[in-house]
Amino acid sequence: MAIKGILFDKDGTLIQVNGTWVPLYRSMLAEEFGHSPAEIEALLASAGYDAATDGFKAGSMMAGGTTREIVATWWPKLDAAERHNRVHYIDNVIGPQAKTFVKPLMDLGPVLDALHQMGFVLGVGTNDSEASGKSHMAHLAVSHYFKTIIGSDSVAVPKPSGDMIALFATTTGLMPHEIAMVGDNSHDMHEARQGGAGLAIAVLSGNAKHGDIAHLADHVVNSVADLPALLKGRN
Repeated sequence: MAIKGILFDKDGTLIQVNGTWVPLYRSMLAEEFGHSPAEIEALLASAGYDAATDGFKAGSMMAGGTTREIVATWWPKLDAAERHNRVHYIDNVIGPQAKTFVKPLMDLGPVLDALHQMGFVLGVGTNDSEASGKSHMAHLAVSHYFKTIIGSDSVAVPKPSGDMIALFATTTGLMPHEIAMVGDNSHDMHEARQGGAGLAIAVLSGNAKHGDIAHLADHVVNSVADLPALLKGRN
């Protein structure tokens, strides 16, 4: 079957996940919520941060979870209304501020341009919020390559439910089996399967090692830079 559309995960696939989110969360927890340095390290560790590697553990909440999951873990005593308000604040006020820290994994323009010229319809599907995803792509000046940018709050259930594949298919007019899901996390590979995507392509540019994710994917590549050659040969 021919692949006609590509849905990219964002963190660890298009941007540096550790270099972007570790400094942002440290700043947020200290300046916005008044946590001490020791509390901040404990909170980060509880969501999957590994101080020894200065990164997120593969498959952890921090690597692939949603703001709602992180808030529930960090502040379990909040009531439903307080939790909703904090999630909304982080997603729509703090998240877009990450552009201060956002570091692309590479010069994305040439790769996205090559895929666009090959005729692929491109999109982003992230468990970050839609507002944050749009802000980051705009900051990196690559928004124009994407037909749509889907966040965890754009769908009824975030990754790995399959809802993002379904929404991308509806938005583009493609069938799910004509879509390749590209990501660095097990959530992305399960999203592909649950959504009926034609391909699940794992990249090793995030926190997952080959052994963490290869068994879930149809193809494993080092980074999105390898996609033009892979898809040209396959199609």
